[in-house]
Amino acid sequence: MTLDDWLTSTATKEEAFAALIGTSQATVNRYRHGRRVPRPSVMVRIVAATGGQVTANDFHGLAGGE
Repeated sequence: MTLDDWLTSTATKEEAFAALIGTSQATVNRYRHGRRVPRPSVMVRIVAATGGQVTANDFHGLAGGE
């Protein structure tokens, strides 16, 4: 699931998600729209904050580990 899909489906605002993962709203917007890929340390926080629904593969267009 993409970060954009997750934020939309959970009705989570960028500002709130940014606070959860320790980044700025502008950075979350860049992640959301594919203009930046999170560093590994941030990716760990994204995976945790989304309950594993958004993974590193989702930022690279790769299928999940099914």
